Amino acid sequence: MRVERAVVVLLALALAGPASGQEPGTYLDPAAAALHAAASDNWGGIDDAVVRYTAMVRQRIAAQLRTPLKDRTLYRNESAARVFWDRDHETLTQVLGVRSRYPGRDIAIEEGGLESILDDFTIDGAFDPGGDRLVFGMGSNDRSDDFQPDDDDFWVAHPLAPGADSLYRFRSGDTLVLSLPDGRELRAVRLDVLPRVADVHRMSGSLWIEPESGALVRAAYRLSEQFDAMRDVPDLREEEEQGSFRYVPGIFKPWTFDMEVMAVDYALWDFQVWLPRSARFEGVVAAGVMKIPVSFDLSYGIESVVLDDDLDDLAAAVPVMEEVHFQTRAEAMEYMARLAREQGVGGDLRTPDPEWVYDGDDRLVPRDLARLESSTDLPPPIGDDAAGFTSERELRGIIDDLADLPAPPVEGLPWAANWGLQRPDLVRYNRVEGPAVGGRVQLRVGSPFGPLSIETTGFIGLSDLEPKVRLSIERESLRRRVALGGYREMRALEPRARHLELGNSLNALLFGRDDGEYMLAAGADLVIAPPSARRESWRFRLFAERHDPVEREMNFSLAHAFDGDWRFRPVLPAEDVEEAGAELRISPWWGTDPLAPQMGLDLSGRAAWGRRPDGPDYDYLRGSATLRAAVPLASGRWRVGLEGGIGHIEGEAPLQQSWILGGPTTLRGFDATTTVGRRFVRGRAELGRVFPAWTVTLFGDVAVTRDRPEWTLDGVGRWAPDPEAWSHDDPRWAMGVGASLLDGLVRLDLSRGLTGPGRRTRLDLYLDALF
Repeated sequence: MRVERAVVVLLALALAGPASGQEPGTYLDPAAAALHAAASDNWGGIDDAVVRYTAMVRQRIAAQLRTPLKDRTLYRNESAARVFWDRDHETLTQVLGVRSRYPGRDIAIEEGGLESILDDFTIDGAFDPGGDRLVFGMGSNDRSDDFQPDDDDFWVAHPLAPGADSLYRFRSGDTLVLSLPDGRELRAVRLDVLPRVADVHRMSGSLWIEPESGALVRAAYRLSEQFDAMRDVPDLREEEEQGSFRYVPGIFKPWTFDMEVMAVDYALWDFQVWLPRSARFEGVVAAGVMKIPVSFDLSYGIESVVLDDDLDDLAAAVPVMEEVHFQTRAEAMEYMARLAREQGVGGDLRTPDPEWVYDGDDRLVPRDLARLESSTDLPPPIGDDAAGFTSERELRGIIDDLADLPAPPVEGLPWAANWGLQRPDLVRYNRVEGPAVGGRVQLRVGSPFGPLSIETTGFIGLSDLEPKVRLSIERESLRRRVALGGYREMRALEPRARHLELGNSLNALLFGRDDGEYMLAAGADLVIAPPSARRESWRFRLFAERHDPVEREMNFSLAHAFDGDWRFRPVLPAEDVEEAGAELRISPWWGTDPLAPQMGLDLSGRAAWGRRPDGPDYDYLRGSATLRAAVPLASGRWRVGLEGGIGHIEGEAPLQQSWILGGPTTLRGFDATTTVGRRFVRGRAELGRVFPAWTVTLFGDVAVTRDRPEWTLDGVGRWAPDPEAWSHDDPRWAMGVGASLLDGLVRLDLSRGLTGPGRRTRLDLYLDALF
């Protein structure tokens, strides 16, 4: 590798000319200057060598909705086409297959007929050999439309365009050796593109350049800063300043986009021209609490190419044809389709069945449109490895390479401040704080470790008047997110149940049902988790903190506004303790398509050492495991769901670390905190009838706890010691019916407890169910 690198550097130095007028420090080594010059010259010219080509194009798209439990498929599409591109004529596309999944699609086909299948065809246009190779697969290939500064629209600065030296720095990297079928080898050298400052208009990534021609062989990049629509799009920014979006609920703001990776790959055709092989895009679109991961995957299989040098040979080989005149464009396209069949041009065109017709939109489509959905040319859904596409292993390698690039410095002191209804997590309501209002200030600063985010969030409850605050310093990369925090905050004893979020707040305010148990926690922690653009499938935390109990301070809900004797239920009394320890949660999920099997695993563990002010020191281990599965039956119209969980505590844990069961997330048909213990086993089973966008279910729940703590409610609604009342717990059963939208995103359950104290007939509306 050292010898190869030396050869490349010598070649680069030979190609390099004197640099004049460039920004100082643009090139971190001489080879980078030569590579950038060669690539810029190649980009600045128009490649007219390709006269026409034919390619098999397959494309996969997926958009999902991210929730704590799992990602749900909102939209999925697979398309296949044969593209006939000609430099001097319109591109002709032969539609070979299309398959889509999204809510309401079956209804759309019933109302629109088979013609609506073509509405789901997503392959738009073809690769232009004279266009911009860096954006291939992501947008327009027209150089005049992309990567140019524009005061009226969003733009990204092209690293090969004139003036790029004032925005980027460049350095050379490793050599990529490509082995050709005839035994020859080609070398492409990596050119890292490093923004001078973090800016949403600049990319950060790597280009692999063939030194002699300056051709782009491979590229992988991302935006160097998160995109914020109201900040970075001039028209939207002006509307925001005028107050046009003041009626958009804070729960759906801000509108952001994180580009995790854009990767394009090219292959050398007949040792003469570089033509596309694949493209892959991964990103996350967010509107407040809604996060939508988007994936795009493209495969280009070149079948034939005609170059300028081939024209004379083709003219000699093709016999003279008689002149044919057409009255309409449709007649001409029908004639081309017939010639294609007779001359055996690729795929299904070789046989007269099905017949191909011109649809008036530069496309050839089969008369039998129903065959498009079952075409063998369709690729598998995105996420499944398939020949011609970027594999998941390759994708992870590309992301790792991007993560190794130095983080661009932060210019100035970017900051943002929000409070109250401006963000969904800054207002809450519960029986301890009553209405609580929060505020948040965020700063971005540079450091020797790269850009840091400094965030301060504070809350004050109007009932308890206890100030709560958290200060955190966070460093995020493509691999992980690391945050160091200090805090005095209110905490729900079951964080995964999200009792401090919007759903439980609305239930408490409207119906007087606050399912959470709370305490005050003050201390410091270190959290390591996946980056914010990826699902939090694991989380590790080190902590040292003090716990204090809280009491019920609010007794108002709209449903009981005229009942002067009504009260919220009391709060489970947390013990006064100081403890330090570590927590680890691992929660992978497999499958996002409701028409295919899905499975998730949730493992959690906590090890802590602590002391009580008036008692001995203690230590404990706390662990749980939950397995979930949803499996469609053979017909596809029914689904079976199973969920089982087990938990155990070893050692002397304080009361607030006990397992708490009751309510829609653990035991339907029972009050919240209906059973508490040091050990538990629970399960639930569901049978669902699936409709296009919603599901009706019949379900049953069971749970049992053991080694319950010696506390119970006394006659005036307070927690008090009672060794007899909590010594044993029999299994508690419940049954009910439910309905859900979008694979359990919104769930409504009517349940009834069958055995044991605390059973109720409950109607629960909540988010993020199994299905």
